[in-house]
Parts: sequence; structure tokens; C-alpha cells
Amino acid sequence: MKIVIAPDSFKGTIGAFEVAKTVAEAFIGVADLKEIPVSDGGEGTLQCFRAALGGKYIDMSVANPFLERIHAKFLLIDDTAVIECAECIGLNLVADRKNVKLSGSYGFGELIKGALDLNVKRILLTLGGSATNDGGAGMLAALGARFTDVEGLPMLPTGGTLEEIGGISLSDLDPRIKNTEFVALTDVTAPLLGENGATMVFAKQKGADDEDLPALEKGMAHYAALLSEAAAKDCCVPGSGAAGGIGAAAFAALNAKIASGAASVLELSGFYREISDADLIITGEGRLDRQSFMGKVVGTVAAAARESNIPVYVLAGDVAEDMTAEFLSEQGIAMAVKCSVSSDPVTISQRARADLYRAALDLKELLFP
Repeated sequence: MKIVIAPDSFKGTIGAFEVAKTVAEAFIGVADLKEIPVSDGGEGTLQCFRAALGGKYIDMSVANPFLERIHAKFLLIDDTAVIECAECIGLNLVADRKNVKLSGSYGFGELIKGALDLNVKRILLTLGGSATNDGGAGMLAALGARFTDVEGLPMLPTGGTLEEIGGISLSDLDPRIKNTEFVALTDVTAPLLGENGATMVFAKQKGADDEDLPALEKGMAHYAALLSEAAAKDCCVPGSGAAGGIGAAAFAALNAKIASGAASVLELSGFYREISDADLIITGEGRLDRQSFMGKVVGTVAAAARESNIPVYVLAGDVAEDMTAEFLSEQGIAMAVKCSVSSDPVTISQRARADLYRAALDLKELLFP
């Protein structure tokens, strides 16, 4: 029997590589095990790319979501750069300071500029796990775009000031962008606007309150109209809501192709090849909910397995109440197992690996009594 173990990270607690290793330890001796830690474009994507393709890290000093200087890196593979937004503007960097009104994506643009300085021909932008909701305005500003307020004065927008933008000019955008191929690897298929968009679905995870959402959405809609006009291109496409709307800016201003981060990493890691003779698949993530099936790892793994009639089991730090057996079966998932009994983030972090190992052992006993 062959078991493929292909988990995402448990955000803020355990990385994908450690998750795969922990699950494998619980299943040693019952089957041939293949560990394939993956990512969907969020935290840990650089590590997955380097494990699959090699390359070297390039370190830089860039801005975090609040314009404080930090050290971040991107991956250089020949003439291709892989740049992970979580490296400089990730939720993992802000801890209890989440604030989408004040945060922005300027540092991500600085990393892109650093890659352009190395004369790369292709840049892969991995969009997931951001602490921002500025529509990529900060990123564009770092690359030369000019933003003015209603009085014509220069401004650097954040998630809370998008409605104050009076104009956007892309005429001074770094000229090297036109000669560089951009691919945006997204962790979601969400649009920029609407009830399934960047603000209404994801802003609360980044510190917004329910009462903040209407104003944030209004600002994003205003920004989207100005960006589409400046780029002469509609920025509201599937995936444009990724990373707080950075997908929209990448598509409109950088002419980026939008692709699934999870599918791309799975392809590079050999997942599709490995499951050709697999008997079952174990995947996992920090929380299993409806968003898991909007371009993220678990949903992408389940879709691939369903086509090959391979049962999939999910280990998750938490499982949403609406993840019924009927719904999961429709997605190609045989069972979901909740790993943690605590709702306290600190306790979850301290006990995450032990809880995961215990849950994996329970799953093994269930499958191989």
C-alpha cells in the first residue's frame, strides 16, 4: 500500500514540511509513505519551490505592512525569481497588530524591484497569507506608480484610505516591468469585489470588524475603478482578490497571468505523478472550512484525487461546523479529523505538533485496526 502525505502548513503553528514529517511518523510501518509538503502561494511557498527546484535566497531590507524595515528574501532560480508576499507583508509578521486600515503592500513592491535589479526574465508572485487589504496599491507605489488625493497631493494608500485616492498614474512604472513575464500564483479564486471578494471574505481575518467592512469595500470599489481606468484593463477577474487585492494590481498593471498556487506547487513537487499509484492521500491545514475549496491546498488535492478515485483524509487544526460528512463527500474527502481541542491560539501553538501526531495516530488506528 502507498500513502501520499501532502499537507499545507498549519498557519502560525507548524510548517508544511514538519506537518508531513509528523504525520509520516505516525504511519511508519503500515505502508510505503511519500511526503510531499505543499503550499498554495501563502507562507512556506518559497521553501516548497526551493525543495523542488533548488536556487538561492536573495536577502533584502524592505518594509513590513506598517512600513517598518525588516529583512526578507526571495528565491532566485536561474533567470526566474519567486517572491512570496508572506515574507514581507504576511499575517505571520503582525501577530496581535492586525490592522487592514493601516497596513499596505509597499514592501512586496520593494522585493519585486530587487528582483528586477538582477535582470530576471520571469517573476512568480506567490499571493497568500497577507496582512493587507490595499488592493496592491503599496506594491505599485514601490514600483513607480503615482497616487494623488482629491486635492492632487501625493499619497501612499493603505487599506483604510483607498477611498481618498483622487488619481492613479502608471506612466512612471518601472520600465523593466514591460520586458518581464509575471505570473501571480494565488491561494484563492476570489474576485476583488463583492460578497466573495477580498474584503468581505478575508478582511476580518486581518483585523477588520464587521462594522468596518462596508467602508473598506466601498474604498476597494473606488480604487478598482481608478486602477482599471489607469491600466486600460478591467482588474476585476477571478483571483484578483488574492492577498488583499494584490492579484488585481498584478493583473492590471504588471500584466501578470493569474494561476493556482496550489496546483503549480503540486505539479512542481511531483504530486500528480506520485498519486498515480497511491492507495490513499492524507492532506491537512490549520482550519478546514469553505475557503479550503476556493483554490487552497486541501481543495486542490481533493479535486485531483477525486478524478482518480483515491480516498482523501484531512487532518486540520480546526474544522468548521458546516463541514458535514455529506459536503466533504461531495468534495472527494472521506473524513476530516480535528487535531486540537483548544480554541486558545497560544495553547494551539504550543501543543500543535503533539495534537497533530495524536490525531494522525488515531487516524492510523481507524484505517489499520
